[in-house]
Amino acid sequence: MPKIGMPACAIFTMPWVDALQTAADIGCDAFEVNCIPFMGDLDEIKPDDIDRARDISERTGVEICVHSPFYEINIAASSKGIRNESVKYIKKSIDLCAALGGNVLILHSGHYTYKVRKQDTEKNFFMKRQWQYNIDSIKHINDYANSKDVIICLENVGVDPQHIDQTFDDLVEIRSQVDNSLKFTLDLGHARLTEGVQKGIDILGDNVRHIHFTDNFGKKDDHVPIGEGNSDYSGCIDYVKSFPYIVTLEVVYIGNDPGPMKRSLEHFKSL
Repeated sequence: MPKIGMPACAIFTMPWVDALQTAADIGCDAFEVNCIPFMGDLDEIKPDDIDRARDISERTGVEICVHSPFYEINIAASSKGIRNESVKYIKKSIDLCAALGGNVLILHSGHYTYKVRKQDTEKNFFMKRQWQYNIDSIKHINDYANSKDVIICLENVGVDPQHIDQTFDDLVEIRSQVDNSLKFTLDLGHARLTEGVQKGIDILGDNVRHIHFTDNFGKKDDHVPIGEGNSDYSGCIDYVKSFPYIVTLEVVYIGNDPGPMKRSLEHFKSL
């Protein structure tokens, strides 16, 4: 059975440590810290926040994982300075994960600087260069995570046409060029909007170490409460039920009401 997780973004305007306590109070088994602006800003997290979060986790048994930053950074940037600062910032999220006693960090690949077409990948000079920058950055990030006993889970983010990985095969290729210790986060909402959930399960296989279980209406990444979109989970529910790791119910609610997350949790359990 999976460990059912709540992301901090499900109660976006609540301080993330308080959201962690709320996750425990409503019966979640895990909690995902989102390192994004106005919520889990890495430069604003204090030692007291970490101590309090660890106390909550140890007292309640709620397992913590961390989603690394992805806004305003680019680990595949053409600019070496921006690229290096982006990697440095993600390493801070690895430090946070280790300090919180977590062992999974969700990571996005970088994105292309210029507007691109997927069919140009093999011949476009800029795309080839940025693909390699992305690989080099993930290698560095993954090596650092290994030294901290943190597992990097690369997420499928093909819904963004500028994103380095557009397909599940891209993810597998990145892993082959980085290291076998690199694992995957399978985002079911992203998969639905691109190549399909079943294809993601088939291609990423046993290397999926974390799941984002999310709902949408089939046109964009809505992140509505589970059961309030029109996703059909019937084809993957057996896979999810037997998944032994964290399944984050990825709801985004801009407020401090835990209601949307509670509804998501109830609907997920009913499945």
